[in-house]
Amino acid sequence: MKKYYICAALTAAGLASPLAARADVAALSGTEVQIYGVVDAGVAVTNVSGVGSRSGMLNGGLTDSLWGLRGREDLGDGWSARFQLENGFDPSTGRQADDRSLFNYGAWVGLGHDDLGELRLGRQYTVGKTYGNALEIASWKEMGMGATFKASDNYQFSNLVNYYTPEWQGWQAGIGYSFDADAQGKFRTNANNRALSLGLKYEDGPLLAVATWDQMRLAQPPQGVQGRPQALQLGASYDFEVLKVSAAWSRQRNGYVGLDGGDPDNLGQNLGPAAFAAGGTVNAWLLGVSLPLGRGTVLAQWSLAKPDWQWADGMTARKAQLMTLGYTYELSKRTTVYAFAGYASNYTLDNQFDPGNSHTTRYAMGVTHRF
Repeated sequence: MKKYYICAALTAAGLASPLAARADVAALSGTEVQIYGVVDAGVAVTNVSGVGSRSGMLNGGLTDSLWGLRGREDLGDGWSARFQLENGFDPSTGRQADDRSLFNYGAWVGLGHDDLGELRLGRQYTVGKTYGNALEIASWKEMGMGATFKASDNYQFSNLVNYYTPEWQGWQAGIGYSFDADAQGKFRTNANNRALSLGLKYEDGPLLAVATWDQMRLAQPPQGVQGRPQALQLGASYDFEVLKVSAAWSRQRNGYVGLDGGDPDNLGQNLGPAAFAAGGTVNAWLLGVSLPLGRGTVLAQWSLAKPDWQWADGMTARKAQLMTLGYTYELSKRTTVYAFAGYASNYTLDNQFDPGNSHTTRYAMGVTHRF
């Protein structure tokens, strides 16, 4: 028995020493690697007038379910290298978010300097989405800020180069360019859909203010379509501690810049309605309020999107409105339960502007866990 314990101890020491050595090397080199993620699942009842009602599981009621790896290495003299690999998935089925790419939410590597800023290369969020989405109060599934402010929706571009300046007295700017936003993979650069994103941010304690501009350059726009979707976003939020308020405005032209607006008229580009993509404009407004109550928070958000076009039958497109009211309660630092109700007019989950003037309601509750 003594020999057994001695052998076991030596074996354990032999296995542990390489791990300890690797940990020591990582510590000495200044390398940091972290695995992280979110699992969010709930149940919801959704009703669309004229279509019917659906009840069942809801993936990502509060935030998308995902897992990822991120790391940073200190290169000395103010320089550092960073990377991020991130995958979205559906906990109700275990499938990846798009059933195709592994790191569909992000796959980039970056090099930065304290005084020069950071350059990131790979699949990632645009500057406009990163800055604009920071104004969101309530991120409820398909009823958050991105429902009407599509440049702040949860989308990523492939083949994207982003540069962020260092922060200076609360100010930061960013610029990004995608050589092939939706990974068409054609040899000539101008044969692919290209995207440009600019942003300016000011953050000082409780105050946040942002301004962004995005443009998509379609390589082969459908007939009658402008081919240059663009979006301007302006907004600010202020945390009064007892209350946080957020307000924003957006002007979107010639279709949705993120190619994430659905395809009701079969244009093949997810630009949204054909009348919008052919030169239409959408002005959108957002107002959100969050009220802390102990370990919980009440979240209220309203947005309005006003189009300026007419449908094929000559009818003027109506304004779409979206209102949500919800509550989150922190069971711990990592686990949150939530419930919300949402109502949208002239809006369905598939079409932001519905010529049939449908109304959509959703009631949901769920739990999210971060690790």
